[in-house]
Amino acid sequence: MGKYVKRQTPRAMPNAERVARFVKDLQQPFLVAGCRGETTQQNDRPRFDIHGQFRFATGGLDQFQDKHLVVFAHGYNNTPDDALRSANEFFGKIHESIVHDGIDPATCVYLLFTWPGDTGPVFFNTAQEYAHLSGVALYRLLSEAQTVAAPKSISLVSHSLGAHVVLRCLAVLGERFFREKSTLRVDHALLLAAAVEDDVFHNPDRLEEYHFPEAAFGVSSLHISTSRSDEVLGGAFRVNEHDAALGFKGPESMSPLASLARRVDEVSNGQARFRFEIHDFSPNSATIMNPALHVYDHGGYWTNPEQTNYYVNLIHRA
Repeated sequence: MGKYVKRQTPRAMPNAERVARFVKDLQQPFLVAGCRGETTQQNDRPRFDIHGQFRFATGGLDQFQDKHLVVFAHGYNNTPDDALRSANEFFGKIHESIVHDGIDPATCVYLLFTWPGDTGPVFFNTAQEYAHLSGVALYRLLSEAQTVAAPKSISLVSHSLGAHVVLRCLAVLGERFFREKSTLRVDHALLLAAAVEDDVFHNPDRLEEYHFPEAAFGVSSLHISTSRSDEVLGGAFRVNEHDAALGFKGPESMSPLASLARRVDEVSNGQARFRFEIHDFSPNSATIMNPALHVYDHGGYWTNPEQTNYYVNLIHRA
C-alpha cells in the first residue's frame, strides 16, 4: 500500500489573505483560529508543543466579549481550503437561521477552529492523534477567552472527526470542573455525524481507546445527531475501528450518559446540570418526521434551511 498511498503532512494555518477569499461574500464573516502549525513542516508529526496550542489566522479573543460564541470544528481529511469552504457554507446558513429566529446577529460571533486532520484518505488513526492534541488547543482557547473576554455563551458544533476535538476539549474542561480548578463549562455542544466510537462515554478498557466520560462535566447540553444512511460511518469507520460510530445510530447504551447526568448534579450539589439528546435524522427516523431534516449521506447535515433552523433552536435554547 505504501507504494501507492502515502501519508500526507497536514497543511499549515491559512493566512488572513486566504481566509478573506472565503468570507468576502458572507453577510457576517467568521473568524479563524486553530492549531495547525505555522508551516507545513511543523505538522510532520503530532506535537503537543505545536498542536496543543491555539493561534488565530483572523480576529482575536477580544471579539468574544459578551457575545454568543459559535465554534465549528471540521472533520477528517479537510485541508485548510476544505475547512474554509465548509465553514463558509455552514456559517452562511447558520447566520440566515439566526436572523430567521429573530436573534440579533450582532450578538453572535462565529469561529472556525481548524486542526491538522488532513493526513490522507487511509490514515484515520494518525488524524485521531492530531485530533486528541487539538482538543487541548480548543480548551486553551476557551479558557483564555473566559479570562480576558468572556463570551455570553459558548456553543461548539462539530462534524465527523471534529467530534473527537470537541469531546477532548470538554473532557479537559470537565476534569477541571470536577476538581474545582475551574467553573468554565460550555453551554451547548452539537455533534454532527460524530466519527467517534459509540461507547465513547464509557470508561475505556484499552490504552488505545479514545473515550471521554469526563466530557459530561464540561458541558451543560449535549446534542448527538445520527443517521443510519451515513455511508462513511456505516462503512469506512466500522472497518477501520472495528466498532460502530456514535453518529451512525447513537450511543451503544444510554446508561453511561444517564449515570453521568446524575453524577454531575451530585458533584455540583445541584449547581450544574448535564442534559443530552439524540436526534435521529435517518430517512426512516421514528422521531423526526420532517423529510427536510433527514440526512442521506455524511456531508448532508446543512444542505437546507430547515436543518440549520433546527440547530439554532438547539444551541440558543435556555
